[in-house]
Parts: sequence; C-alpha cells; structure tokens
Amino acid sequence: MARTTLTLSDPIMHTLRTHAAKSRNSSKAQSDVVEDALREYFEKYNIEIED
Repeated sequence: MARTTLTLSDPIMHTLRTHAAKSRNSSKAQSDVVEDALREYFEKYNIEIED
C-alpha cells in the first residue's frame, strides 16, 4: 500500500473527518473514504486503474 500527502481546503478536510467518523465509526478511516471516492471518479470518467 502506497502513502501520499494531500493538501485539502479546511471545509473539505472537516467534511472528510466528519463523514469518515460517522460512516466508518473511525476517524482513521479517511483513507478508505478517499480511495472509494477516487475509484468512483476513475470509473465515471473511464480511467483505467493501473496495477
């Protein structure tokens, strides 16, 4: 599993933390939420996910 650093606006970061804590019962689930969102984005725009 790769690691990266992202710079997000304060409102987006707050929303991510809140959503991850509520939907996944953990504030540490932020990576899962971001990965799911990116996967949906790639699929929507027919971008192949490389191995």
